[in-house]
Amino acid sequence: MIDLSEVCGLPVQFDNENISFVLADDLNCDGEDQVKLSEIVPILLNKYLKYPEVVYKHRKNIFFKDNQPNGISYDMICIPFGLLGIEYIKTHVYYSPEVAGKYDCVIEVLQGEMMVVMQKNQPKEDEWQYDTYVEDLAIVTLKKGHKLAIPTGYFYTFVNTGNSFLIISRVRSKQSATPIDYSMLRREKGLACYIISKNAKIETVANPKYKVTTKLKAMSITYFIEKRVQEEIPKQIFKTKEPLAKIIDRIESIVLINS
Repeated sequence: MIDLSEVCGLPVQFDNENISFVLADDLNCDGEDQVKLSEIVPILLNKYLKYPEVVYKHRKNIFFKDNQPNGISYDMICIPFGLLGIEYIKTHVYYSPEVAGKYDCVIEVLQGEMMVVMQKNQPKEDEWQYDTYVEDLAIVTLKKGHKLAIPTGYFYTFVNTGNSFLIISRVRSKQSATPIDYSMLRREKGLACYIISKNAKIETVANPKYKVTTKLKAMSITYFIEKRVQEEIPKQIFKTKEPLAKIIDRIESIVLINS
């Protein structure tokens, strides 16, 4: 049993034998999603995998019974280590339409190492345009304690590139951060790059279905903050040592809240 209370700010433990979150009696949640392999096959390189049956687990809207935030959900996600074929295990792809100055969600690594792939496509000129052009692509490496705010208007996925369970917390609008309809990526069959294992090393490989001018190179969170983030509140959130559960009020001001 791993005690996560200090790192996440809530009385939560992780049972690494049964691969499940254990909440204290004064906590509640909206249940747990067990994401099956069949659900994410459309975005995998290998479409013929049979195992594992359950890829990862997602606890939604964890809160103290006497203090539930309005409009905001605090989630915890556990992604096992290993491979799906040659790809590192990853989550669904998420997306919300672009809203200036707003973020789809804010995440924090509670245990393990990961990469986040964030991709913004150029709008198609018309319905007959065949190629999909990528306007921006960011691959960010995160370790325990790192935080990241993901802008609206970007497709994104979380990838466990470490050698242990990846556990992350995520603060989002209750209406956002839901998996996309994969018919949106029917032709492309995934995002613009895949994170794979080659000769026991992590590599990023391009998806040839996209037209990409950005380098497929992972960047550190420090580089991302310095070069990609201009707004002051997200910068403060990135740098604070306090867990997300303790700064919900600050996050609520920048996360997209759907009416």
